[in-house]
Amino acid sequence: MKTIMSLLSVAVVIACCCNSASAEDSKLKTGVKKVGTAIVWPFKKVGQGLVAMGHGAKKLVGKG
Repeated sequence: MKTIMSLLSVAVVIACCCNSASAEDSKLKTGVKKVGTAIVWPFKKVGQGLVAMGHGAKKLVGKG
């Protein structure tokens, strides 16, 4: 009975620690994603503009 209680108490402590660690990881992940998005965003918009210009040029030439 004592071993079951001790194992149960260790399991509860580990479960509590894992939940707080995963919460910190999610905050870190969201922060990294926001920074990555801020870095990539201008290049993505420039690429979209170049694609739009390419489609416009195809329409002018008649190959679209």
